[in-house]
Amino acid sequence: MKARSDYRILVVDDQKSMRGLATYFLKQIEFQDIDEAENAREALMKMQSKRYDLLLLDWNMDGMSGIDLLRAIRSVPELNQIKIIMATSERSVDKMDEATTNGADHYVVKPYELRDLEVRVKKVLSLSS
Repeated sequence: MKARSDYRILVVDDQKSMRGLATYFLKQIEFQDIDEAENAREALMKMQSKRYDLLLLDWNMDGMSGIDLLRAIRSVPELNQIKIIMATSERSVDKMDEATTNGADHYVVKPYELRDLEVRVKKVLSLSS
């Protein structure tokens, strides 16, 4: 089993403050290799040069949305091992269903607390406390 420090995580959000908060929370739960992207295009470029274990992906972004990026990632067999947690401020069950139908491993509603994120990250990466 990998140590938390061995996991590679990409936080994709068009709001710098949300990327910073997510990165801070992930470091609080002992992850160290965390990159950030402010849009889908930048995320795709980073994914070409580095293999990630987990994406924390904002739904509503300018240009290509998070759900469109999720669909694009899931259409590439080599990227199917990446765990994806969708993050959005929308609380609708329809959005949660759309995310999971399109291949998201989990879903978190913004603004989230450290514990919310920790529970979901542990679950999708199959980590124990």
